[in-house]
Amino acid sequence: MDTCFLIDLLRAHPGALKIARQEKHLRTTAISSAEFLLGAKKSGNRNLQSLSEKLIGYFPVLPFDDESAVVYADIACALSRKGRRISSMDELIAAIALQHTEPLVTRDRHFADIEGLETISY
Repeated sequence: MDTCFLIDLLRAHPGALKIARQEKHLRTTAISSAEFLLGAKKSGNRNLQSLSEKLIGYFPVLPFDDESAVVYADIACALSRKGRRISSMDELIAAIALQHTEPLVTRDRHFADIEGLETISY
């Protein structure tokens, strides 16, 4: 799950809720988890922070490791050659998804520029 999907789940976005009901084995990445928790922390809202930590606790979190680093470098290089770099955080998220051959649940369209990455949109 991409960061935007986690945010949308927390906000009870109808499209995100529908996917959450349909998909049995949702997982997120350490990068999405970090972005999501940072946003909650920056809000200064302790309730939001607590809810965010609980939500993350429901899902397995895929790590960023040595293999992910190789995939990330390939993604960043390929996008750079095309003149289509996206945020480094999103490239890291995509690398983890590709490494684990997982589709990425997101509403961010720029992930379509990453070769081989399957996305689930809502």
